[in-house]
Amino acid sequence: MRKTVSKKNGRRKRRAAPGTGRLYKRTGGKEYPADSPVNAPYWIAYTVPNPAGGRGKQIRQALRNQDGRAITDRKAAEAERKRIVAPYQTGSTVETLKAVQARLQDAEAQHVQAVDQADPPLRIKDAWQAYDAAKLDRPESGPETMRQYKGHWDRFERWMNATHPEKEYLRDVSLAVAREYANDLLDSVSAARFNKHVRFLDLLFRILSTPAKLTGNPWQNPKTTKGEGIQRRQHRSHSRRELTIAELTTVLDRADGDLGTLLLLGAATGLRLGDCCTLEWGDVDLARGIIRRIPNKTARSGKPVLLGIPPRLHERLAETPTRKRTGYVLPDLAERYKRDVALVTNAVRDHLLDCGLDVHAPGTGSRIVRDADGLPERDADGKVITKPTGKTAVVDVGFHSLRHTWVSMHAAAGTPGAIVQASVGHANPAMTQHYLHVGEDTARDVARALPTFAGNGNGEAREPLPQWAVELIEKLPNTKAVKPIKAALLKGGVE
Repeated sequence: MRKTVSKKNGRRKRRAAPGTGRLYKRTGGKEYPADSPVNAPYWIAYTVPNPAGGRGKQIRQALRNQDGRAITDRKAAEAERKRIVAPYQTGSTVETLKAVQARLQDAEAQHVQAVDQADPPLRIKDAWQAYDAAKLDRPESGPETMRQYKGHWDRFERWMNATHPEKEYLRDVSLAVAREYANDLLDSVSAARFNKHVRFLDLLFRILSTPAKLTGNPWQNPKTTKGEGIQRRQHRSHSRRELTIAELTTVLDRADGDLGTLLLLGAATGLRLGDCCTLEWGDVDLARGIIRRIPNKTARSGKPVLLGIPPRLHERLAETPTRKRTGYVLPDLAERYKRDVALVTNAVRDHLLDCGLDVHAPGTGSRIVRDADGLPERDADGKVITKPTGKTAVVDVGFHSLRHTWVSMHAAAGTPGAIVQASVGHANPAMTQHYLHVGEDTARDVARALPTFAGNGNGEAREPLPQWAVELIEKLPNTKAVKPIKAALLKGGVE
């Protein structure tokens, strides 16, 4: 296979016989003779014959072993060269055609691999950071929307890591993988949330199409694109119902710690879950008895809502010493909410169930198993037992029910609509009307002057203590005799 043709500078130069290709080394973009002492992988350059006549196809390719590793041993390189060029030396047209097709496919695959190595496609673990940074390409979204988007992506990324850890790049998410994830999503969320989730994934894949080197978008809506994708789900809007005063009293009285404060915030102010979880002490003015907050949902407008602090909520907030009133009012819940809103909504759901409230609409989701007296049955650990209906869950009672209840109670009590509208941050009266569910039971309950927010339990609301008085009381010594007096002064005064 080799021919000795000359002697130059004391070295014998070998040339490959015709039809055997040229063996050489390549590294750092430079070529070296096959017998060069440079430690580099071997390559081969050869011409694929054209069975129809004319010039053949010039091929250059790296030599690799069966494990896909580059060949650096001369003997192994010679053997691989012999294997590659053998089909072209048989003289058989059929064998030559087969070899040409195989070599062209190999060359194309190696080209794609080389391009990917020089400019890798976007990895799944880097996708969110890339989306967040694509400010000129993606829609301008507010902090709350971006937080929700981040929650959607985190769920998808966790699922990919758990079910398809071998898929590293965004372009590895095929339609089959997207369908598999969509089925998993359907088992745990409502149709409305499913659509929001899939629409975001569709958006992210479109925005990152170029850096991810995508050839298609598995999340697109087949109805609008007339192609393959993930079908959106049909759903009917179902508004949360308000709670009766009896239900609200039970929910608030049986909650303690941060969850108790969170629920009291929602009931006493009508703020949404995100606004309550991320409320900061800078939004709270205990001395003036007001909360001034720019809702997350309308953060782009910069318009704040102004809310009075009912006595019971004032007392709860005043329990935090002045020196600790920095940052978030509920720091632990704020961190959990930002990490995954489900961590908070699930805690609220479990508490509502513990209070005996069915959280799903009749005939959907799961229902509480009750005894002959209508009381919830509990397992050995005291947890309320529920039974699935087999139908998709439609949430009927949740944290947002507190907002509906707040609006409905004020409407029933005669609070002017314009004040209610301004307090809840609605842009128009029609949106406020969506929350007005004044039934007979609610009308009777609220006639008792909103006893839920009474500061001392007898229906009489005490005026909030001025800040100077609160600070003075907190400075009193915590002796055995003084401690209960301090507590009484801060909670409702000495009897």
